[in-house]
Amino acid sequence: MPHQPSCAILPVPITIPRVTSVTQTSTFDYYGPVQSSLASEASKFLATISDAVERDVVSAINSFVFVTQNDCVGGAEETTACWLTIRVTKPTKEFEVPRWHQDGRMFPYDEGRKEVVRSKYALTLLGPTTLMLQPNAHAFSIFKQGETQHYWWQETHGPEPTEEEDQANGTLRHWLADKLKDVVRVRVRDGEIVRFSWGRDDSPVHSEPDLISDRIFVTILYGSESELRGMCDWRSAEYGKFNW
Repeated sequence: MPHQPSCAILPVPITIPRVTSVTQTSTFDYYGPVQSSLASEASKFLATISDAVERDVVSAINSFVFVTQNDCVGGAEETTACWLTIRVTKPTKEFEVPRWHQDGRMFPYDEGRKEVVRSKYALTLLGPTTLMLQPNAHAFSIFKQGETQHYWWQETHGPEPTEEEDQANGTLRHWLADKLKDVVRVRVRDGEIVRFSWGRDDSPVHSEPDLISDRIFVTILYGSESELRGMCDWRSAEYGKFNW
C-alpha cells in the first residue's frame, strides 16, 4: 500500500469559480456514497447564499471530487463513500487568536485498515486559506508541551475537571498562539488543494484563519461505506442525506 506524507499540496490546482460575497453563515454537510448529484446539490447550496453561478460551482466541485478521490489511498470499495462539508462564514473575530489543533479520529476503521494514513482534503473558494504548520518535530514538540502543561489531567488519566476546562482551553489557545507565531507554515495558493492526515501523532497542526472577510471553505474525506456509516453513528447524522 503506498505511503502518503501527512501533508501535501496536490500538483493540479482547481479553477475557482467567480464568487465575491456570501449573504450569511451556513454549512453544507453530506455523509454518503460518492455520487453524481453531489456537485449539483453543493452548487445549489452555494448559489442560494452567495453570488456564485451554479454551473461554475458544479464544475469546480466535480473537479475537486475527481482529483481527491483519485489521490486517496485505497481501492474502489475503500473510497466509495465520503464526508463533504462546505463552511460559509461572514467576518468574525472568533479566530483573531488561532485555534491550533490536530484533527482526531473521524470514524471506526474497517478491520485491517487501522494503520492506513487517512487524510482530509481542503479547498478555499473564497477568502483566507487555512493556517497550517509544517509538520516537523519542532511544531509537534511545542504543541505537545502546551497540551501537557495546560491539560494536566490527561497525564494523570483522571477525570476531566469540567469546571476548569473552558479556562484551560482559552489559556492554551493564547499560549500556542504566542509559541507558534514564528513556526514555518504551509503556503496554500488560490485553487490549490491541501491534503492533511487526521487521527495520527504526526497529523498537521492547523487552525481557521482570521476571518476578516467572507469565506467559503470546502473539505472532503473518504472511506468505505461501513466506515462512513460508523461516522454517522458517532455524529448522529443520516447516511446519504444532504444537509443545508
